[in-house]
Amino acid sequence: MSNLETTKTLIPQNPHKSLNTVANIWEKFVGTGELNDKRLRPVIADSWLRCRELGINPLSNRAQSVVSNEEIENKLHLDYLGISGKNVLDKMSNTVRDTGHVIVLADKSGSIIYSVGHQQIQSDLEEINFRPGSEWSEELVGPNGVGTPLILGYPELVMGSEHFCQGWQPWVCYGAPIHNPSTGSVLGCIDITGPADKVCVEAMALAISITQSIESDLAVTQFKRREELRIAYRDYQKKWPNNVSLVIDEYGTIIDINSYASDFMGNTSNVLNESIHSLFPSLEPSINRAFIDGMERECEIEIKQIVPDYVRIVLKPFKTQRGTLGCFVMIIDKNFNHTIPMSLQSNEDELIRKTLKLTRGNVSKAARILNINRTTIYRRRKNWQ
Repeated sequence: MSNLETTKTLIPQNPHKSLNTVANIWEKFVGTGELNDKRLRPVIADSWLRCRELGINPLSNRAQSVVSNEEIENKLHLDYLGISGKNVLDKMSNTVRDTGHVIVLADKSGSIIYSVGHQQIQSDLEEINFRPGSEWSEELVGPNGVGTPLILGYPELVMGSEHFCQGWQPWVCYGAPIHNPSTGSVLGCIDITGPADKVCVEAMALAISITQSIESDLAVTQFKRREELRIAYRDYQKKWPNNVSLVIDEYGTIIDINSYASDFMGNTSNVLNESIHSLFPSLEPSINRAFIDGMERECEIEIKQIVPDYVRIVLKPFKTQRGTLGCFVMIIDKNFNHTIPMSLQSNEDELIRKTLKLTRGNVSKAARILNINRTTIYRRRKNWQ
């Protein structure tokens, strides 16, 4: 199903009549707490009930500001969601400038960090504080084009009186979440907002298309960052050749491991692209702190599914001018490091010798056959000498 077809299933055939009906249902619910009208969309009914439980004021007319201008600038120039999102929205600004709509970019907390579009509409939306710096999570302001898609994890629109808070009811919001290309987790949201009396099918399709463009841009950026991280990891391994080690990216995803780590975790276990937090939950607080302060640290954790005893972990964040790209993780287990690595390394050396003999000493050809880096062969061969 195309973006446009998906949108048509969300928008009623007669939006004006539908919104009048919803307005009457809203008044009754706000006054009596009763909500049993089947004409209200289930996604909106569920959200209204959550709003009542959370104690959100249905007469609210202005959202609160939670992000400073300095924090916004950091997100737009250092955070990759901000960088990719701003690039895509800047390209779209001329498209929506004269359409009576505004496009906003929000992070996963529901805080708006960037906005483009029709200047008069932007000015009108400032009355409800729908602008960079304000927070539009559903837990704070009820259903809207930012908070609702973030909770659902899929595109959704909120039309006029479907908003629980009266202050947002003059508007219609078309929202679509932005997903991490690597993990599928929600990183943020795109919302297109315009007057509620001008419901537009194409606006929802455009919101979905913009998120796809941002996700594509993020995928390219992540690939480049991961490659840089892998290269740095190879240099890191040279300093600790006989220890279990692996490297995770900024999202905690394991992107490379050495042969000892593979053996340590079980030869049948494929941990690449797995979250280290799911494998070693007790390690998560230390990793989070390492990413925040960029400092190398050691800790001890228990990994019952692998070894019966505690192991020592060394965490070394990899920092660049663009921030922390990832973290090297070295696992030191006294029982493992003194037994397995030497026999494993001997087997690998023997395999390299046989392949070099087969290729008559051609290192490049041997590296391709073994699917390893040429420098690995040169290093191993130097050790033999």
